[in-house]
Amino acid sequence: MFIARKHILLIIYIICAAVTDVVAKENDTLAVPAESVGLRSAESLSRADSSQYDVSRKKGNILIKAAKSVLRFFSPEVNDEYIEPQRYNFTAMAQVTNTDDYFVLRGERENSISLSPKRKLKVGPFFGWRWLFFGYTFNVNSLEMSHSNVDINTSLYTPAVGIDFVYRNLGEGYQIRDFKLKNYGSIDYFKGMTTNSLDIDILSINAYYALNSKKYSQQAVFNQTNRQIRSAGSWIVGTGYNQCRVSMDWVRFHDELSKALPSNSPSQEFNDSALFFKNLSYRSIPFSLGYGFNWAFAKHWTCGAQLLGSLSYMWSKGDAYNQKVGIETIIKDFRFSNFTFDGTIRVGVVWNNSRWFAGANAIYHTYHYHQSHLEADNIFGTLNLYFGFNFWRK
Repeated sequence: MFIARKHILLIIYIICAAVTDVVAKENDTLAVPAESVGLRSAESLSRADSSQYDVSRKKGNILIKAAKSVLRFFSPEVNDEYIEPQRYNFTAMAQVTNTDDYFVLRGERENSISLSPKRKLKVGPFFGWRWLFFGYTFNVNSLEMSHSNVDINTSLYTPAVGIDFVYRNLGEGYQIRDFKLKNYGSIDYFKGMTTNSLDIDILSINAYYALNSKKYSQQAVFNQTNRQIRSAGSWIVGTGYNQCRVSMDWVRFHDELSKALPSNSPSQEFNDSALFFKNLSYRSIPFSLGYGFNWAFAKHWTCGAQLLGSLSYMWSKGDAYNQKVGIETIIKDFRFSNFTFDGTIRVGVVWNNSRWFAGANAIYHTYHYHQSHLEADNIFGTLNLYFGFNFWRK
């Protein structure tokens, strides 16, 4: 009995130990998943936040890299043996500007009209921050000029890129410079006569890039923010968009001519149908190639010039076009005869000792339009005289 009882007690002890172990394991099993679930959820949340942060950081890095690439494109590093960068943050300047404009219409019968508005002399202050210049000019002869005319001509120069923006709406004050008829030649009666029957609207946006901007500075001559301390040149490429609209009131123009003729003059007929358009609009996309050179001929002195030729594709709409001209129409009406050659010239001279500067520059553009019965040439530009100083050293 004792043995049996002993075995029974041993068996009971083993069973109790086994049950206790199973319960402990079950408790551990029940407890561990709760903790592990909590740990896993926290870990997964941390990984999700980390992945979102990595995505945001990558996007931020891409934007930063893109911004740096754009900045390097507009403002690449320069060779300080050739170019001395601007040492100051701000610029104050006074400028005098003379504006020229010349417009010629020629018909198929060797008749032509040459016109230009009255010369405008404008003065005004300018304030600059690095690349950007802001200012306002007013006409010295504003009492004689029409306030309906709009004339905006501005340029932006970075170390590598230059941008010209021109918008001109000239509706009054055109003077006849020359008036030629095939059968009569040049008619002196009309020279110097003012006509208000012509309205010209010009929009021009052109951008160009200097390929050797490490040694050649456009800003040195045309923006006064850098100094060219050794002579250098560069090839220049560019493109843009040009638009010109011409409207003519021929009835009014005929009345103005009749009043200008002396009472005893013989009657003169002007019946070139090619010139009798009411509205003429032409647009062009130029592809430019040229060369610029800066000559550092003395201490603090630089003389520079740029000459660019543009091969432009031109399309037009006149009285026969009442619909809008789109890409399909341009492709459909494509002709090699629509290509034309235009040009831009810039020259300037400047004295600049980093703190004070003074100089002059001139920028002129030429545009040519032609079709089977009509040709139009437009030359316009500005001559600028300026002086100023830089301040707030970097």
